[in-house]
Parts: sequence; structure tokens; C-alpha cells
Amino acid sequence: MNKNFIPNYLTLCNIFCGFLSILTTAHGYYVWGTVFIFLAMLADRYDGIVARKLGVVSEIGHDLDSLCDVVSFGVAPAILIFEKVLFYDNPSATVTVVVALLCGIYVCCGAYRLARFNVTKMKNGYYQGVPITTCGTILAIIALFKLPSIVMLILLIVCSYLMVSNIKIKKM
Repeated sequence: MNKNFIPNYLTLCNIFCGFLSILTTAHGYYVWGTVFIFLAMLADRYDGIVARKLGVVSEIGHDLDSLCDVVSFGVAPAILIFEKVLFYDNPSATVTVVVALLCGIYVCCGAYRLARFNVTKMKNGYYQGVPITTCGTILAIIALFKLPSIVMLILLIVCSYLMVSNIKIKKM
């Protein structure tokens, strides 16, 4: 096996877990949806570390990571929150559309944050905006609990804002 592909396999595990989260969530298995987001987080955490250790950091790996993150930490948590709100509240069609719009805005903010990250360099060891991985993981964690829908939606809106904000986050 070519060592150049090892980090990319981890990155592809990230998106595969995001895909599995979406599937399990769509069938009402919310805990599994959350578990797969956590597994995606682990794969995302280690792909870059492995690439640097093996000396195989690449542009394609960097871009692939961002594409995978949109699915695993953007789309998957948004669907998880959407489905939980619908399951527990059985809202009217109008409220369902509003929830769908808020979840869609979250995904768009996450995609924008990743695009901004890809075209700007980190300044003095700080990121601009909260990483989508952090926000997606927070949403997955709150989905484990039976919180009121309004609380989940407020956290979704806050996460959306924080990703596109100018807040500085220290790289760990």
C-alpha cells in the first residue's frame, strides 16, 4: 500500500461515517447518528496528524478534508437536529419549513467557514470562526438529550453564527 493514501483513507472514513450518520438518523436511530458523527470526528482528528507524521501532506488531502467535513459536521448534524425536532414535536408544515431553513442555513454557514479557511492562512496560530467540526460535534452531543426543540434550534443558530463570525480561536 502506498503511504500517500493512508491519510486520505482516514479522511474518506470521515465522510463515510457522516453518510452513515445521515442514513441512521433518517431511519430514527438518533443515537447511532450521533455515534457516527463522533467516529467522523476521530477520523478527522487523525488524518492530518498521520499525513504530517508520514510526510505526505497534500493539496488534495486538504481539499478532500473540507469536502468531507461539510457532510460529516454540516449536513449530518443538521439532519439529526431536524429529525429530532420533527420526532418530538410533530410540528405544523410551517414550523417544519422554518426548521428546515434554519438547518440549511447552518450547513451553508459551515460550508462558507470551510471555504474561508481554505483560502486564508491561519494568523498567529488562530482560526477565524469556530471550526465546523466543533459545532457539528456540539450539535451531535445535544442530540443525545431530550432537550426542548427551541433550545436545540437556538444552539443551531448560535453555532451557525459562530462559524462565520470573526471570533479568533486558538489552534490546539
